[in-house]
Amino acid sequence: SHLSASCVPHLQRSFGPTFAAMATSDIAMERVQALLKVDTGDGSLYSHVVKIARALSAEKPDDAVELIENLSHSLKQGTFRGTAAPDPDQDIIADSAAEEKRQKWCQEALTLVRQPRDPLSAPKVLGAVQNYMEDAAMFEWAGVGFGKQENFYIAMSLRKLAADVEGLDKLRLWGKLLGTEGDYYVAEGTIVVPPPSGGGTAPKPVLPGSPEYDVESRGEGANTSAYWVSAGGSAPWIRLPAARATHIVAARKVKHLLTGDLGSPVLSTPWFPGKERHFLRAQIARINATCTLSVTGFYEADDAEDAKKSQIKIVEGALESFPGHDTLATLEGWVHASPALLSTGKCSWPDLDSLEEGTLPEETIAALNAQKEAEPEKAILEAIGADLEELKPEDGEGSPAWSVKVYGDKGEYTFPDSKKSYRITAVRSLVWPGAITVAQGSRFANLYVGYGTKCAQLVQPYKESGLPLTGASPFSSGNMQLPLAPEDVMDEPNDMEEQEEPQPTLMDDASDGEDMEKEEE
Repeated sequence: SHLSASCVPHLQRSFGPTFAAMATSDIAMERVQALLKVDTGDGSLYSHVVKIARALSAEKPDDAVELIENLSHSLKQGTFRGTAAPDPDQDIIADSAAEEKRQKWCQEALTLVRQPRDPLSAPKVLGAVQNYMEDAAMFEWAGVGFGKQENFYIAMSLRKLAADVEGLDKLRLWGKLLGTEGDYYVAEGTIVVPPPSGGGTAPKPVLPGSPEYDVESRGEGANTSAYWVSAGGSAPWIRLPAARATHIVAARKVKHLLTGDLGSPVLSTPWFPGKERHFLRAQIARINATCTLSVTGFYEADDAEDAKKSQIKIVEGALESFPGHDTLATLEGWVHASPALLSTGKCSWPDLDSLEEGTLPEETIAALNAQKEAEPEKAILEAIGADLEELKPEDGEGSPAWSVKVYGDKGEYTFPDSKKSYRITAVRSLVWPGAITVAQGSRFANLYVGYGTKCAQLVQPYKESGLPLTGASPFSSGNMQLPLAPEDVMDEPNDMEEQEEPQPTLMDDASDGEDMEKEEE
């Protein structure tokens, strides 16, 4: 390529076709060499091959063919000028937002499993917290459960709630209420209120019709226990307000599915006077009054002077006298462990004898006495066999309100000290589907998992009218005779009696348009 142009014809005549071929190959080599010298940003292929050749000639290895690939890789890393590749020892995060949520969830989960104590203070004494892991095993045999991982979160969350609430005496998982957009885990607890210092004066009786009469005192009736709700996992627990009688009465007239938002309005007909938190609390009170059960002979009425009304306590030696499996498989082995609700939304009538004379009008006292005679209070620890007796067929067996079934191994094993059986007895409510009570050995537990609505599909209709159970059919109202019809708006007015014309005849003639002045003349 360095020969002058005058020498090319002479070389072509001397060498002929050989020189022409040499000239063509030189041109092709120059093109290939130019292509190899193109710089792609990190050097050219030509310079890379030259570096490999120089390195091999300088080191003169015996296994050059085997080392050429490693040598090429090390030379490329030394001359790389682009963005560095991620460190293979570090995790690659594809979605930073999702990773932040995962890290937050892990930190919140760690707060549940940590021991509720402060190293700088005295150990914290917790109340009687339900061992939900053991009770969950019984519920799983009956076909109700949330899974082992969720059960562990529930148990740890209950322990954390017990550590955060001051004065908590007992705590258990009440159940889970399902919603359209979110669910509620519900915890039930009993808070001990210390007596006022110095003794204090006796509280004044609450008068019917006053604002305080709408809410039962703490520890009585529908407010025997306090309730908290959580979205599950490590979500915080939120305490629900106290149950009100007006809310319970209004909740009986509507059918509403929960949304999962405590502040959402209750869109229903008739109108409900409150938010979803109030409706949720009213439904919990209704379910409690019907579906909280206990084995027969485990509790008894508390006759202590400072005991609340309808308060119960564990019988001495209750575990030794625990009913047998044959008794638990019948309705006679179970009783109600929560006071029943009256039509007023409360569990008891006011004590009129404690009121001073003249405090209430005689008409109000007479009306209250008539209501007490028409609807007497139900005794605590009443057997469940008496529920809905009016719906029970004449030749039918069992109960129209309850279903009893035995699960698991029904065998009985002999031990040196006693006989044992691992069978599970479950009692399900047919009025409130989702309410269940299970018993195994000398343990029993209550749970509710459902939408918080009454159901008439599993209960027989009334014998005389053939109508479904009151308040259980969809779009029902407070009309007792016809649940599907709305309430009466107003009564028909009474017919008015005819009266004589108060105006004289002269005025009637004037009203007819006659000329009164001419007649006077």
